[in-house]
Amino acid sequence: MVWDFLKNDFEARLPHRARVVLTMATVGVLTGLISSLPTPLPSIRLEGDGLVLNTASSPLHAGLAFAAGIALCMWFWVTRELGKCVLTFVLVFLGWLAAVNTANDLYQALVGSTVFGTEVGAKEGRQAIALVLGGVLAGAVGAGLAAFGAGIPAKAIRRPKNWTRVVLAGAVAGVMLYPAAQLRLPFVIFVPWQALVAASIGFGLTRRA
Repeated sequence: MVWDFLKNDFEARLPHRARVVLTMATVGVLTGLISSLPTPLPSIRLEGDGLVLNTASSPLHAGLAFAAGIALCMWFWVTRELGKCVLTFVLVFLGWLAAVNTANDLYQALVGSTVFGTEVGAKEGRQAIALVLGGVLAGAVGAGLAAFGAGIPAKAIRRPKNWTRVVLAGAVAGVMLYPAAQLRLPFVIFVPWQALVAASIGFGLTRRA
């Protein structure tokens, strides 16, 4: 039957690597684009002055969609154990939240400091450095938790080379926080970060030891 893959007793198995990576990258892109859409869900309120992305909140629905997308990929391709897939969803979403909060905390700490002095233009320099460093660190933190969540059902992700690749992908994509903040367009950071992290997890799922 066409819908047999939805049954609990249907064997989960991985397709070809290219299909897995492309599918998971697409999941990341689509869930990242969701960040630009309106939602009835509550948003994350960011405290203090000079908020990340220059907005008053962060699109919570993008994180939920990303976590659901990764968990569904685990369900279809890795295991039919619902508990493990639920844990994947929870940890990936917590990683997304941790990334947002890490970037915000570092941004506020650096902007509120006296790095580069107090003369004219010093604050702008701190803001730029905070966005770049905050994006890299936050990207790595969020990707690390996402890899940990995916590693619960997928043993392949637990291999050092595989989870390290996921963390590095998140850190590299985190650089996009700077242009996202300048343009005030959240999807500029969410689309590449979620796509690269998801694709890296997909690559790890199919990588031979």
